[in-house]
Amino acid sequence: MRITWIVPHFPPHIGGGEKLYMDICLFLKERGEEVRVVTSSSGGIKGYRNVKGILVWYCDWPLLFGHPAVRMSDIMPHVKWCDIVHTSIYSTALKANLAAFLNGKKCVTTIHEVMDRKWFWFEKNPLKAAAFFIYERLIVYSCPFVHVVSRATASDYRAAGGRCKKPFMIYNYPNLPPVSDIEKEDISFREYFSLKEGERGILFFGRPAKNKGIFVLLKALSLLSESEIASAKVRLCFILARDPEPEYKKAVQMIRELDLSGYITVKPPLPRLKLLKVLSGADCCIIPSVTEGFGYAAAEACALKRNVISSDAGSLKEVVGGPCLFFRNRDASDLADKLSAYMKRDTEAFRTEKEKRFNKNRITEHYMDMYRSLIEEEKE
Repeated sequence: MRITWIVPHFPPHIGGGEKLYMDICLFLKERGEEVRVVTSSSGGIKGYRNVKGILVWYCDWPLLFGHPAVRMSDIMPHVKWCDIVHTSIYSTALKANLAAFLNGKKCVTTIHEVMDRKWFWFEKNPLKAAAFFIYERLIVYSCPFVHVVSRATASDYRAAGGRCKKPFMIYNYPNLPPVSDIEKEDISFREYFSLKEGERGILFFGRPAKNKGIFVLLKALSLLSESEIASAKVRLCFILARDPEPEYKKAVQMIRELDLSGYITVKPPLPRLKLLKVLSGADCCIIPSVTEGFGYAAAEACALKRNVISSDAGSLKEVVGGPCLFFRNRDASDLADKLSAYMKRDTEAFRTEKEKRFNKNRITEHYMDMYRSLIEEEKE
């Protein structure tokens, strides 16, 4: 079987989706399938490369509203070559599907998340929000074969007018390295954040994007009294990427303006293994996401047996298991109540949800089943 992946970004571009693409492509290669990837040069590489045995074409696509704009001339030869095209929302979906249609090939589109009317939650300019809303609906309607990464995404897809009657539902998976590899890292949560004896650390890690809920978290913290946090001996530990930079600066400014600096420590991102070692030592992890198609951070925290305080947004109830507390999405007051409960009662505040297991071998086999199903349908 020949599969061409046409995606906006691919490693070395850093991101959960990009790592998933690499993992699936490597699995397909190990199975003896032929795989090509056509992507943008966003990872800092241009031209043809052999990446771990995967043939990748990094194209210097121009940016349109911050997203790579695909050139048909770059993808056409690879669409003609393959049996199946695999693409993803947003910027590659329309042209990948058009190229597949013109060449009589099936194209499956991975939809990680459907924002739909939630665009209006984040965009202050209503015209810009409306443009994103319409563009997303166009993609959702135009793609005949769809893969969604959670039941929540499937529900949002149908609500947004998706025309694929039976989307393929295949979960993502965190694909953590062996625990022994994580434990080898010469770093610890307590040392990295300079926690004092008897002090508990609540960890938030990731991008400070609006949909990741950092501003809901900061609002919730502002509702707690300084004496309550001090008496509980709790420190908020943030590992924040600087991208998107405007939101990073806003978060840092908000910490100062709300007088939260005394009990929040902000640290820069870490290499993956070091990050996982730090995560594995956190007393509690907080996932305040406003939208979440799958939720890698939540899946990783739960896989490493951490206590979790999470919003109930999107797929998070499908992903979060073990000792946890859920708060109402975007409700800073409810989050403040859950934080207060943890500060007063420690682990007794958590309830135990059934652990969610995302088996790599089973999930990757589902990709093969999806491709076979599309090819067999074509033969019929």
